[in-house]
Amino acid sequence: MATLRHIVSKNQLRNSKRFVLFLAFLLVLFFGAAIGLRFYVFEPLRMNDSTMFPKFKEKDILWVCKYHECIDKIKSGDYVWAQMRNKESLVRRVLAMPGEKIKFYDNGKVRIKNKSKMLSGEDVFIESRKIRVPQKGDTLYMNKLNDVEQDYAINILVEQGVPFYIKTSLWQGDRELPIDMLGASKLGNRQVSLQEVDLLPWQDRHLLELQVFQREVGNTPIKIKRDFFNKVDSTQIEKIPVEDDYYFLISENLKHSPDSRELGYFSKAQLQGRFVDSPNRLLKEGKAYLKKIYGFFKDVIDLSNAN
Repeated sequence: MATLRHIVSKNQLRNSKRFVLFLAFLLVLFFGAAIGLRFYVFEPLRMNDSTMFPKFKEKDILWVCKYHECIDKIKSGDYVWAQMRNKESLVRRVLAMPGEKIKFYDNGKVRIKNKSKMLSGEDVFIESRKIRVPQKGDTLYMNKLNDVEQDYAINILVEQGVPFYIKTSLWQGDRELPIDMLGASKLGNRQVSLQEVDLLPWQDRHLLELQVFQREVGNTPIKIKRDFFNKVDSTQIEKIPVEDDYYFLISENLKHSPDSRELGYFSKAQLQGRFVDSPNRLLKEGKAYLKKIYGFFKDVIDLSNAN
């Protein structure tokens, strides 16, 4: 009899409105979780070029995790989906993390954390340079940055919305030279205009310095010096407070591929997601998100039962 009553109760429960509503609720929960995962956690990307070959081929589909916990766990060597300042996006590899120091050599070698490796096809660094990737809380002192770091610092000023202008001067040791001397220099077959010198990339400014040095008597190197001023009150910008963590991103196919070498650091706010390389890891990365969804609906059910 007990078994019969149990079967009858079970059938009544299955046919009750409460049970149907519960099944509908579970269905909505499932689809809600799936939609949430698709639009807020994971996204498929199609590679439109070969900048990351051989890791990724053109037209490959990549899955990236956009959840903030995935981005918080980014480490050196990870592949990330980032947004450039012109709002275009790209996939690149993390070469250096916030606070790390990099040294690029003119022979294509790079050194990070006392480890060196060759970058096949690297031709941006025409002279060896050391770089420290800024991290949140740093202060960048403009007069202590080298020419490469100054170029990257300009991007940070733009990100922070600081209106600025630049005054360029020419020096040989402690002796200031007429800035007009740069007007006799060329980049390729083109005569240089003094109006463009302020924002020329460091590689071009270095070539101009070498040309002036060849024409000027003496063994002291020629240096182009830039001072930065705020457009609002004309006060000199001597330091920049760093408001976000920054990353140095690099492509796999280094020739003719834009990355941090020319574009500068990428802030954490510009990182849109991290590449997830397997279904198991994909599910693992989404577990925290699903737990939060489950916890939310459980609280709603508990509150409903309490009422």
